[in-house]
Amino acid sequence: MQRPGGRFAAYRNALCAVLGIASLAAPAIAQSEIVFAPGTGDATLITAQPIGPAFKRFSCTGFQEAKAKLLSVYSGEQSEGLATPQHRLDRSLLDETLASYEKHVCLWGSGSGPSMMVVVDFAKRSSDPRLYVVDLESGEGLDTPVVVAHGIGSDPDDDGYADAFGNVYESWMSSLGAARGGELYRGRNGLSLRLDGLDPSNSAMRTRDIVVHSYAAERRRYFNYSLMSARGGKPGTSEGCFVVEPHRRDWLYDRLRDGGFLYAGLGKQGMEQRGKPVPVQSAPTQSAFQQVLFRQGTGTE
Repeated sequence: MQRPGGRFAAYRNALCAVLGIASLAAPAIAQSEIVFAPGTGDATLITAQPIGPAFKRFSCTGFQEAKAKLLSVYSGEQSEGLATPQHRLDRSLLDETLASYEKHVCLWGSGSGPSMMVVVDFAKRSSDPRLYVVDLESGEGLDTPVVVAHGIGSDPDDDGYADAFGNVYESWMSSLGAARGGELYRGRNGLSLRLDGLDPSNSAMRTRDIVVHSYAAERRRYFNYSLMSARGGKPGTSEGCFVVEPHRRDWLYDRLRDGGFLYAGLGKQGMEQRGKPVPVQSAPTQSAFQQVLFRQGTGTE
């Protein structure tokens, strides 16, 4: 009886004869012998390093005090006749975000959550900074937004404003509502961050692959308006994802990953300046999955 190795050698030689080439050399050993040597046990351990420190936790027992402190910034300016900073987060959107945080984190959640809230004002144009990271304890971040893209399906007339929002697979629309930051992963856009929608208006975020990511400068320039316009593209748009500039990516991931809080809404002031309503598409009845039916059985199978 011919050994398996012999059959393979015979097949290989026959193939070489048909192709008219010399016999193939025997394959090299994939890996040399591994030798384990005894050690002392005092070697330094190597541990995995995250992108940055995990966000600080915030106890909901201090939520009402933190809320009052944040809102006093607005009332103080009004009472003293001070001018509102140009990029100040819209007061109505801050109220919505705080109410959503209290509901999802304090009332329905564990009673503690991230000390920072990520807020996106989709009433503003994509060329304007509109993503805020607000510290609940210090109030920092109310005046320092960064740019973020909206879905191409939300901007059908290509004027830089998101005019429609949805929760339907392959609609390429942005979604409104609260979301929880999930895990980091590597996809076609490099290191990205998954999101889980917490409201009916964005419940299909994970199944739609609506995530936070950035981009490689040589691959796609989301916010280079002159370049994108010259190519006939839509600057400041994505397939529904929250896209930020490369130098803002890790900064934002550190504030969202593994349980961070994001709220996307429409500032009242921005909507009044636009002067037109925004239709919000309702969530699909069966999301991206087909309905599953369970039938009663006999238990004899």
